[in-house]
Amino acid sequence: MADDIATCNKFPPHRNLPFLSSMLVFPLNLLCAILHVFAKPLGIEPVLSLLITGGFFALSIVPVAFYALVFHAIEQSGIYQGEFHLVTYVGLPLVVLYIIQILVLDNDHRCVENASPILPNNFIERTADKFYLAGLDYNPIQCTPWSLDAKLSPSRQYIFAVHPHGIHCMPLSQFTSYGSDFDKKFPGLVGRITGLAATVMFKLPLVREIFIKWGYIDASRKYANKALLCGRSILVCTGGEEESMYTTGGRDIVVLEKRKGFIRLALSHGADIVPVFGVGNTDTYRTYDFMTKQRMWLQKNLSLAVPIFHGRLFTPLPYKARALKQSCLYFFSHAHALKVPIHNSCFAPCSVGLGSH
Repeated sequence: MADDIATCNKFPPHRNLPFLSSMLVFPLNLLCAILHVFAKPLGIEPVLSLLITGGFFALSIVPVAFYALVFHAIEQSGIYQGEFHLVTYVGLPLVVLYIIQILVLDNDHRCVENASPILPNNFIERTADKFYLAGLDYNPIQCTPWSLDAKLSPSRQYIFAVHPHGIHCMPLSQFTSYGSDFDKKFPGLVGRITGLAATVMFKLPLVREIFIKWGYIDASRKYANKALLCGRSILVCTGGEEESMYTTGGRDIVVLEKRKGFIRLALSHGADIVPVFGVGNTDTYRTYDFMTKQRMWLQKNLSLAVPIFHGRLFTPLPYKARALKQSCLYFFSHAHALKVPIHNSCFAPCSVGLGSH
């Protein structure tokens, strides 16, 4: 997977992370680069990659621990002779500055121009990227278009409507990864597709940086509309965080009845809707219905999804997809009909008046 990136010789321009965000991401990249060097020869890199990225909501621990150790090492080495603790008088002010400058004031997640995946630009980042991409080999995802001669012209605009969400909507990685199976079958689209993510994702340290690195923007209608006006295609999990709360192994539950905003956007901009179904996506984690009513209240009133789940051995490592030997992305005809999944993996056509192209 990682080696396929070298075959892509032309990449669209992308945004750059602010300095404080780069400082936050550096320790994670350094850790993953080291793991790549030692884990790849042992054949365990895909497992370690998904073990780390599967628990990405807790990854902010990595830079906190890294800089705490750096400050402690400086104090113990005698380089710093001051009487003030570096963690207290350097670390904490940097945290406050990050919160104000990045989480409160920075608007990168609302900038639709050049909202493409950020490519690595140094040795550590390139090595870390190989580690991240190795996770795609753990549960290989195969893209299955609606016909053998299916084509999606890079000159047109598309709205990729992906479902079901699952715990982590893993099929999304296909649309933001150069060299993915989707990129091979539909060349020229990766880098021109902007993903939409819930606003709360951009308020979480390091999670924010990861989504910006993948080329995502705020999922509000205003910015989705701006992205289409800029000529970009967009990628959205139509069921959002509500759909993730219904994730149940062996069932594909889709929240779509009141989720018609993406259809209005398609009609407004003349974009083609490309429905995408990720087979096996709901089988990657085991979920529980403990305190479901309370958690659904949080989701509906505070837009805060709190699914209770675990992977293999009660870790963030996903289970192997049980539905098929490989997870599959099924693409359906985008010009004439929107296929809406109902019940359990059944599909019913619904005309959306896009006309033929």
